[in-house]
Amino acid sequence: MKSPYQLMRLSGSRIRTLCGTLARDRFALVKPLGQGRFGSCFLVSRETSDYVLKVFNPNDVKRRKEKLTRESKLLKRIDHPAIPKLIQVLDRDGFYGLVMEKMPGPSLADLLEWDHSFSKTEITAIMAQLIAVMEYLAGLNISHRDIKTDNILWTGEQLSLIDFGTASGVSRFNSRFNPDCWSLGDVFLRLAANCDEMTASSNDFSLAQLDLKPVQREVIERLLSIKRPYRDFHTLTEEFNHAWLKNTD
Repeated sequence: MKSPYQLMRLSGSRIRTLCGTLARDRFALVKPLGQGRFGSCFLVSRETSDYVLKVFNPNDVKRRKEKLTRESKLLKRIDHPAIPKLIQVLDRDGFYGLVMEKMPGPSLADLLEWDHSFSKTEITAIMAQLIAVMEYLAGLNISHRDIKTDNILWTGEQLSLIDFGTASGVSRFNSRFNPDCWSLGDVFLRLAANCDEMTASSNDFSLAQLDLKPVQREVIERLLSIKRPYRDFHTLTEEFNHAWLKNTD
């Protein structure tokens, strides 16, 4: 299974040292979850609870630790059921990492890879929950800046947004292009491409051919900056709810 936690493989000696470091806080390393250019992710446990440990590459810590600490600072400000809570910052024995709440469900990228056919109702629920999370973050002046199917987990009912490694503070929508809004539109299109209710042909997919009401299409076009882009998430929430949740006839 493709892991949503894409973080560089540690050597055997480093793994052993990491196990000892974690044991000082009563954590046990269970298994690796993912790897990538910035570090590694592991499933860890303490007592009866599981957590996700994100350990950064030591070279990146040396070069850009101040930037890496931004993720933990932002997570400390966030209190939302769809966003993993920061449990502990690990900063000793040559390791710098974050222990975070483990959120349920596979990623949307996994579901797409497994050729899951999304229903229009399911896509509406995913988008409504995701927009609500983004409105919450906007209220804290936080921009996620990496919204994609890999970073969105879905149980079939509950959505979670993970990986705040590129998140930053924002004061307002100060340009025509807002990466979070555009990414919401991109996620929608990727899900819609696997929705038989909305696509007339899997061989000729386009936004114009999706089976949508005009008000629904306009919301997506504004997200993608095809039409006048949204200037705030409150307006987006109101218009999405009107077009997608109330316009059901």
